[in-house]
Amino acid sequence: MIDARPALFRRMGAAFEKTFGNVDAVFTIAGIGRPPVRGILRKWREIDLAEELGQAVEGTTHLLSVSAESVAGLMSQRDSVIIHELDRNGVRTGVNAAFEIRDNSDDGRAMVRIHLSGDI
Repeated sequence: MIDARPALFRRMGAAFEKTFGNVDAVFTIAGIGRPPVRGILRKWREIDLAEELGQAVEGTTHLLSVSAESVAGLMSQRDSVIIHELDRNGVRTGVNAAFEIRDNSDDGRAMVRIHLSGDI
């Protein structure tokens, strides 16, 4: 039987979180609150042209990456997460926001990529 996530990648997830993590993420999975995990949050703004109106539309994309081992059982559009921003020393700044999980992708590597709905 082929292992869906090789041991090498399982160990790398925690190392990525520790090194590059810029948020604490508190997941609610299947209605059950989970302990906080370190994550990597990326956000970027995009401007596109709405074809029907010929008007510029701006949107923000939020992508959260966490170790796959931290979010076992995660499902899109059922679960949610509260993001706590961290300062450069890894201490919570007091800024937080709640998001619904729009989509997630797991390609069997170290991190699961989670697309969030909402805006900080």
